[in-house]
Amino acid sequence: MIKNLGDYTAHLPHSLKLGDAATLEGPYGTFDFEVGRSRQIWVAGGIGITPFIARMNQLARIAGAKPVDLFYSSSKLDPDAARELARLAREAGIVLHILQDIRGERLEAAQVCRVVPEWKSADTWFCGPAAFGRQLRMDLLLRGMRRSSFHQELFAMR
Repeated sequence: MIKNLGDYTAHLPHSLKLGDAATLEGPYGTFDFEVGRSRQIWVAGGIGITPFIARMNQLARIAGAKPVDLFYSSSKLDPDAARELARLAREAGIVLHILQDIRGERLEAAQVCRVVPEWKSADTWFCGPAAFGRQLRMDLLLRGMRRSSFHQELFAMR
């Protein structure tokens, strides 16, 4: 997945064609979904869905995964992409919750706690805009989450 962050990435959809050769670097990140507690909550904002898509692809091929709720918040969500995300979540055994910022739907800790009653016994994995992650982490901590239960991927240009 590529996020349009400037002149170069804005040009890619117009210059790349199916079958073109490309050199890719990465992935970057430190998520290790195998560690931690028996339940997981994943929160993705925008292009931050990428590591979760990779993990769902892996989980779709193995059995006996931990229970996972995935909250995906995006301001622009293509209907085809939403259908593909829902299909992949089903195949991986993930419960998917999609929120669209353009409709005024903002994910807050209260909603996570309401939707996942076992949230205190879960690890929360977050990838998305840094301010969104900081706020969610702070609100969950104030509600009683253990500090070690929140895993946030750095979401910045390196």
